[in-house]
Amino acid sequence: MSTGRRALPIRCAPQPGEALDSWLEFTAARLTCPFTDVLSALGLPNRETARAALVLPAWTIRLTRDERAAITEVTGIAEDVLTAMTLQPFDGHAVDILPRHRRVNRRVLWGRAGSRFCPSCLADTGGRWPVTWRLSWSFACTRHHVLLADRCPACHRIPRLRSHPRRDTPRPGQCSSAAPDSGPRPPRCHHPLTDTPATAIPADGPLAETQRLIDTALTTPSRPVHWPLYGPGGAPLNMVLRDTKSLGVLVLNHATPTDLRPLAPPDVLDRVERYRADPLPAGSPRAPDARHGDLHSYAAPGDAAATAVAVTAAFRILRAANIRSAARAAQWLTDRMAASGKPLYPGNVVAPGVAISPALEAALRCSRETKLMPVARLRHRTDVDSTRPPADHNARARLLPTGLWPEWTLRLTPRHASGRPAAQRADELLAVACLLAGNTTPIRAEVRLTGTTVSSHNVSTFLATLTRHPHSADILRTLILLADHLDAHGAPIDYARRRALFTTRPQFIDARAWLELQRRLRSNPSPNPVHAERWLFHTLTGSPAHLAHPDIAPSTSAQRQHYQRFRWRILPAEAELLHHTARRLLDAHDIDEPVQWTPQLPDRALNGLHLWARPTQHQP
Repeated sequence: MSTGRRALPIRCAPQPGEALDSWLEFTAARLTCPFTDVLSALGLPNRETARAALVLPAWTIRLTRDERAAITEVTGIAEDVLTAMTLQPFDGHAVDILPRHRRVNRRVLWGRAGSRFCPSCLADTGGRWPVTWRLSWSFACTRHHVLLADRCPACHRIPRLRSHPRRDTPRPGQCSSAAPDSGPRPPRCHHPLTDTPATAIPADGPLAETQRLIDTALTTPSRPVHWPLYGPGGAPLNMVLRDTKSLGVLVLNHATPTDLRPLAPPDVLDRVERYRADPLPAGSPRAPDARHGDLHSYAAPGDAAATAVAVTAAFRILRAANIRSAARAAQWLTDRMAASGKPLYPGNVVAPGVAISPALEAALRCSRETKLMPVARLRHRTDVDSTRPPADHNARARLLPTGLWPEWTLRLTPRHASGRPAAQRADELLAVACLLAGNTTPIRAEVRLTGTTVSSHNVSTFLATLTRHPHSADILRTLILLADHLDAHGAPIDYARRRALFTTRPQFIDARAWLELQRRLRSNPSPNPVHAERWLFHTLTGSPAHLAHPDIAPSTSAQRQHYQRFRWRILPAEAELLHHTARRLLDAHDIDEPVQWTPQLPDRALNGLHLWARPTQHQP
């Protein structure tokens, strides 16, 4: 709908990527009129009525529908072009805009006030300002190979921090900030910003490459960033920049000059160190002793050199080929954090209250893997580069035997050089370890859930022994894969139900039938069916024989050894009777489950893993 506004006598086309206020100031300069005349012609306010001081107008951040329509009517510029001249296209991607106030939330995504600039670009364009210079993610000019300037060299103020004075005619390329120390109605600085010294950077160096990557992403901010770390689908730009900010905070707070040396020339690093020594702007009301180590968690770096180095260091981690590679790239950084005295746990390796992607979270956890307790490695599943946080997986206990399946116990039990197991009751300890994988439940509770009588101390000691094994990572990885397999596919046996039904049972087999079979098969038959009773208890419940009813449980080392020999010497006819008896007991309780079962993992999942033996099909 027409507003009846008159067209401007001179129309100046905006340059590609130019900021809206820059274009309007340039138009006022061409008309040689005060800036307020152009604003009035377009129906735009130059003063925020709710604020005493002149600030950057809200329409430079986000235009309303009426403002867009009015500007289009007067200038002929399409509404979509006008929208692209504000920060609105970057909202939710590279900057966070508070919609009610049309202000940048400076605590999210490293928002900032004002604008950096390239002196050479201002000279080339006659003083036109790209809107992307207003983003904290712009720190270098890849055309002139310099860092963007942060402040006017004469007044030391940040350009475009406030609105252009209403009654002054704009002078493109000159500083419009108030001259320092000049009273309540100060004159303008008017220093030629094209004369600002700029710090050169190598055209093919890491800083320039990082800025090129960001510039490419900013051309289509709604498109996912396809870096290998984030998987086939990529990640939204705001997630990548959130990760970048989190890592950049750690870099600025913990990196040493030696750590940063490969990233930038010496003069850039000198700027970074000066900034890190005094990151607060001049005149900041915060006292020096009130500064804290997480300052950059809340405010974007005020120096382009600090931003450039921090973002470049972050990109070296985020552009890794996978989580494991990213963990190696981040290890120096988390080592520096640990050396600073900050206690590091798998869940707090970033600044407090910072949300990062699951992929980066996994990489940071993996970077501490060698320093983590083995219980934490299992809980956070670091050996499979997991992006999944620990959760309650106690339901898995019903799918686990008290002693891990014999085939997997054989493969996963750490052994001495002589081949002897490095721990007693390894099958029970391995079952608890499998329940620990990805689980938040305390060890003592997990011990109870699996039905074992080992202590939580036994479990911790066993896992410590396990991590000293040369192939401990492969063993932990296999335990996690077994846990994931159970979570994803379940199991055909409810071991918890069987433990409840059969653990206190003192007899399983008809002694006369067993003795008669023994007489037919063996020249020296054993009249005592106790080993058969133990086998049936072990098979039905998944619990080691020593946990059976006292009438049949082996109580001495010799008895346990005799039972082991019995298991490996069962004849086919004996196996048939044992299986028939077990089947009959299950049927008596209406349990439609196989007598025995062992999970099988795909060969590809175990390729390259160093385990003790290859599992075979179960033999009684």
